[in-house]
Amino acid sequence: MGRDLIAARPERLLVRASTGAPGWASVPWLAFFAPQVTRSMRHGLYVVIFINPRDEAVTLSLQHGAADALAHLGAVEGRAHLRQLATGTRTRAGRDHGFSEGPICLGSPAALPLGYEAGSALSRSWGAGDRELARLPQALEQMLDLYRKVVGALE
Repeated sequence: MGRDLIAARPERLLVRASTGAPGWASVPWLAFFAPQVTRSMRHGLYVVIFINPRDEAVTLSLQHGAADALAHLGAVEGRAHLRQLATGTRTRAGRDHGFSEGPICLGSPAALPLGYEAGSALSRSWGAGDRELARLPQALEQMLDLYRKVVGALE
């Protein structure tokens, strides 16, 4: 499904998903990576769709990888670092994008989801029953266009 969503994209993107390993993830995800930037959710900038099962919500996010920052800096400093990275990305993205610059909520107190929350630069969220969720493919296109712009600014 993820590959179908990006089939017409002009750039090459890797698509990966996880429901957890070795057990169920508290926040399953479907991510889109520019391979010249990152190939993993551990570090780098990418676009991701998070599923928040507790609150029955879906969040599309322009995201900084959290795992490496948390492992190297610890929980508190790692999240502060991720918030700083997200602020820089928001600056590079400009103002005319239509996405939220506020915090996201993934509904889990676990370290990694809290890191994801800190590393979110831009987002849009929907409740599972929200009719607007049908616009997720269009929002993903817009987010991927913005991702391409921001990644180009990094090169």
